[in-house]
Amino acid sequence: MILDSITLKNFGVYRGKQEANLSPVSDQKPIVLFGGMNGGGKTTLLDAVQLGLYGPKARCAGRGKLGYRDYLRAMIHRGVPADEGASIELRFRRAIEGEMRYHRLVPAWRDNGKDIVDSVQVFTDTTLDKELSDHWDEFIEGYIPSGIAHLFFFDAEQIKELAEGEHAAEILGTAIHTLLGLDLVDQLETDLIVLERRKRAESRSAEETKLIDEAQQEVERMQRLLDEAKLEQGTLDTEVRQRAKEVGQAETRFRQEGGELYLVRAELEAERKHLTAELTREEAALREIAAGAAPLLLLPGLLEEAETLACTEHEARKAHLLSAVLEERDGRLLKKLQKESLPAKYVVLLESLLEKDRVQRQKQVGKVILADAGDHLAAELRHVRATVLPDTRKAIEQKLETITALQERLTRLDMELARVPTKDAIAGLQRELEQIRKRHQERQVALTAQDDKIRLLVRQLEDADRRYKRELGEGVEIQVDREHAARLLKHSARMRETMGKFRVAAIRKHTARLERLILDSFVQLLRKSSLVTGLRIDPSTFRIELTGGDGHPLSFERLSAGERQLLATSILWGLAKASGRPLPTIIDTPLGRLDSSHRRHLLERYFPVASHQVILLSTDEEIDETSLKHLKRFVGREYQLVFDEQERTTRIEKGYFWNHETTA
Repeated sequence: MILDSITLKNFGVYRGKQEANLSPVSDQKPIVLFGGMNGGGKTTLLDAVQLGLYGPKARCAGRGKLGYRDYLRAMIHRGVPADEGASIELRFRRAIEGEMRYHRLVPAWRDNGKDIVDSVQVFTDTTLDKELSDHWDEFIEGYIPSGIAHLFFFDAEQIKELAEGEHAAEILGTAIHTLLGLDLVDQLETDLIVLERRKRAESRSAEETKLIDEAQQEVERMQRLLDEAKLEQGTLDTEVRQRAKEVGQAETRFRQEGGELYLVRAELEAERKHLTAELTREEAALREIAAGAAPLLLLPGLLEEAETLACTEHEARKAHLLSAVLEERDGRLLKKLQKESLPAKYVVLLESLLEKDRVQRQKQVGKVILADAGDHLAAELRHVRATVLPDTRKAIEQKLETITALQERLTRLDMELARVPTKDAIAGLQRELEQIRKRHQERQVALTAQDDKIRLLVRQLEDADRRYKRELGEGVEIQVDREHAARLLKHSARMRETMGKFRVAAIRKHTARLERLILDSFVQLLRKSSLVTGLRIDPSTFRIELTGGDGHPLSFERLSAGERQLLATSILWGLAKASGRPLPTIIDTPLGRLDSSHRRHLLERYFPVASHQVILLSTDEEIDETSLKHLKRFVGREYQLVFDEQERTTRIEKGYFWNHETTA
C-alpha cells in the first residue's frame, strides 16, 4: 500500500483545503518529511490518517474521552460554520493479484445543529465503489486491522511507554494477539462463556435467577465504574504530563531570567561576606610579613656586598690584633737581643726585617670599612640571605596566591550578584512557577488517588465476579435436567480449555520468530551486538527478558534512556516486519527523547529502511540542519506546517524549515 496524497478540509487547525503529495519519489528516497512547531498540526495530520482509515476505531491523540460524534464536532475548524463541515481525502494504491488499483477514501461530516451527519465514500479507479463505501470498516479491518495500526502509525508517547517498560507487555500482547488472529479465539471463548451462562440460567428457579441477575448486574456495574475510572486515569495521566511539561518550560523561563540566582541570593551574599573577611585576614597577614624582613628582598645585591664587607672587616680586625701582638713580641725580642750583647748591626737588621713584615701584613688586610661592626654580623647576614629571606619569599608567594584566588572568587560572586534580578522583576515569574508547580502537584495527587481507586475497584470487581460465578455454579449438576444441556456445558468447558492451550501453543510457536526479528532490529539500530545477545518473550505475560553480553539477564533499567528508546523502536519495527503487510510508516515526533548519538542511529539505520514509504512529522529541534544533512539523500518530499497566529490556522507549504515555499 502506498499513500499518494492527503487533502484536509476544515479539519482541526487546517482551514480551507490543504493538500500534500505523499507518494515516494523513488525507492532510494522513501521519506516524506513534514516540519512543524509544537501545536502546528503534526499530530492532527497523523490523527487525520487514522481517522480516515478507521473512523470510530481510530486511536486519535486529540480525542481523549470524547465520544466519536463529539470528537468529529470538535475537529471542525472553529473559523468556519459548523454546517460547512470537514472532510479528509486519502488517495492510496495497492496491488491486487498483481494489478495496481487506485482508491480515493473520503470521510466527511457536518453539524446540522442537532447531530453530526457523516458519510464515507470510496472510489476505485475514479468510480464510486458503493459496496466498499458501505462496508469500509469491514474491509480495512481485514486489510490493516486496527489492532496493529500502532505498529505503523505511532508517536513519541507510544515509544516512551514501550521504553519505560510499564506498558510494553500490554502493547506487545495486543499486537501479537492481532497478528496471530488470536482475537478471534478470545471472542469465541467469550461467546462460549455467554452460552454456558445462558444454559445454566435456563435451569434455575426464579429466585436463583434473580440472585444471578443481581450478581451479574453488580459485575457489570463494577466493570462500568472501572472502565470510567481508567478513562479518568488516562485523562489525569495526560494532564500530569502536560503540567510537567509546563513546569519544565516555566523553570526554563525562570532560570533564563535569573530566578535561580535570586533564590540563592542570600547564600551568595553570605559567601561574599565570608570571602571578604577571609581576604581581609590574608591581607593583614601579608602586611605582617611585609613588616618583617620582607623589605630586604628588594636589596639582594647590597646584602651580599654587606656580608662580604663584614667578612673583610672581621679579617681586618684580626689582622690589626695580630699586628699589635707582633709589634709587642718584636719589641720584647729586640730588647732581649740587646741585653744578650748581639752586635748592633744585627739587631738593626732584624728590627728592619720585622717592621717590614708588619707593614706588609697591614697592606694585605687593608683598612676596616664598617665601624664598630660585630664579629657575628657576617654570620647573621649569611643566615638572613640563606634562610630568612627564602622563607619570607615563600610565605609572601603563598599569601599572594591565596589572595588572588579569593579576589577571583569575589569577582565571580560580584558578577553573579550583579545578574541577580530585583524582587519586583522576578516576583511575577516566581508566582507563575509556584502556581504551575502547585497545579502539577494537584494533578499528581489526583492521579495517585485515581490509581488507588482503580485498585479498589479491581478488587471489588473480582469479589463481584466470584460471587456471580458462585451463584451461577451452585447446584448446576442437580438442576440441569437435560443431558443435552449437560453435554453442551461439558463440551464448551473442554473447548475453552483446548482454546487456552491452543493460544499458548500458537504464541510459543511464533514468539521465536518475533524474538529474532526484534533482536535483529535492535542490533541493526544500535550496532552493539555485545550489549544484548538474547531476547525472549514470555508467552503468557508477554514480558520481554534480555540477555547481556556476559550471558546474564539484563534488565531494562541497566540500559540507557537512548538504548531503551531504540529497543522500543525495534519492538515496533520487528512486529511490523512480522505482520508481513507492506504498509507505510508514519512517525510523529520521532526523535524527541534521544541524544545526538542515538538520533543518528535512527536517522541512518531506521528511517530509510523502516518501510517502502516513511512519513516523518518533526520539529526543527529534532531533525535540525545537521540531522537533515544525514537524512537528505533519503528524503523525496519536504513540507512545512506553518501556523498563522492571527488566523489560528495552519498551511501546508513545500520545503522544510530553512527553505520552503507556499504550495499552490
